[in-house]
Amino acid sequence: MDKNVLVLKVGGSIMYDQLLNVNFEVFKKIKVWYHEQEEKYDKIVFVTGGGGLSRSVQESIIEDIGGEDNFHSIAMSVTQTNAAIFSSYLDDKQIFVPRTLGEAYEFLIDSGERVMVSGGLKMGWSTDMDAAVFADTLGTDRVFKISNIDYVYDKDPKEFFDAKPIKDMTWKDYFKIFDIVEGEQHGPNRNMPISVESAQYCARKKISFLITGGKFLEEEEKVSKILQKGTFIHP
Repeated sequence: MDKNVLVLKVGGSIMYDQLLNVNFEVFKKIKVWYHEQEEKYDKIVFVTGGGGLSRSVQESIIEDIGGEDNFHSIAMSVTQTNAAIFSSYLDDKQIFVPRTLGEAYEFLIDSGERVMVSGGLKMGWSTDMDAAVFADTLGTDRVFKISNIDYVYDKDPKEFFDAKPIKDMTWKDYFKIFDIVEGEQHGPNRNMPISVESAQYCARKKISFLITGGKFLEEEEKVSKILQKGTFIHP
């Protein structure tokens, strides 16, 4: 597709604070950017993650509800709730929020509508995977992700004071750092900058991810500047 399109993953980690209050401070920055930039794009796709709310729900039910499929289904429902909250805050009646993967594909391929906000739509997929598939469907080779980390580091910066940020890396590098094995599957609420199956999909499809956020959300007022920083992961 030759159109000017943008796919932006809004990580669940920045949708709520530690007390699970909606993070309207971050939302406001994205909203201002969105209304400044929306006319520059033929299509804009936001994908919302689950984050702390999803993990909190899982922790509250894990003693009474079992089964991997149940956890996936519940986590996916949380991301859809987040999509409804986020799209409502953007305050644009033209925004489309799909309920199924089929509806999302119709928007991406055939619809004249321009803006979509989506949660997770397929059992077993992370929302990183949704974003990657949407980007591939639209014919763009890049996904932007804003989350609670500014860079990918060579080791966990919470555990190692000498962890170094990596500004540019290949998917092969990413697989090595996070011990990703070909064919490995996604687990709900696994803490990783880009989910396992999404990383593998992007490597196959030659799609890049720009990961940003973290301290930049406090240092920068404009989202356009935030989207120019972070770690660029590419084929």
